[in-house]
Amino acid sequence: MWQKFKKWANVDHLVDLAVDAFLLLFEVISSPVLIVMRILRWTIGHFFLEGIKNKIKKFIHWIKDKPLWLQIIVIPMVLIFLAYVLVFIWIIGEAFGEFIAEEFGDKDISE
Repeated sequence: MWQKFKKWANVDHLVDLAVDAFLLLFEVISSPVLIVMRILRWTIGHFFLEGIKNKIKKFIHWIKDKPLWLQIIVIPMVLIFLAYVLVFIWIIGEAFGEFIAEEFGDKDISE
């Protein structure tokens, strides 16, 4: 365990840790809600994005062993599907942004 910690405790990680700690302390003073949102965002990013990365890696390893004709069929279908998913996510994000704007009045939420 100590060896893992010594390997992890390099300059880059320590600087990241110090900056994150400073930002968390500053956010506590300014707004405690931001801490919850930051932790939630990190959790979703860590678990959700790691899962997506693993699925993409598994798909690439699966498709690279298949015949060329199957690759020519499957890869464009997956890219088209991903384009539709991204458009759907964008539409949901826009709708959610409008909902937030309506809830909080005329304030500019981008600040």
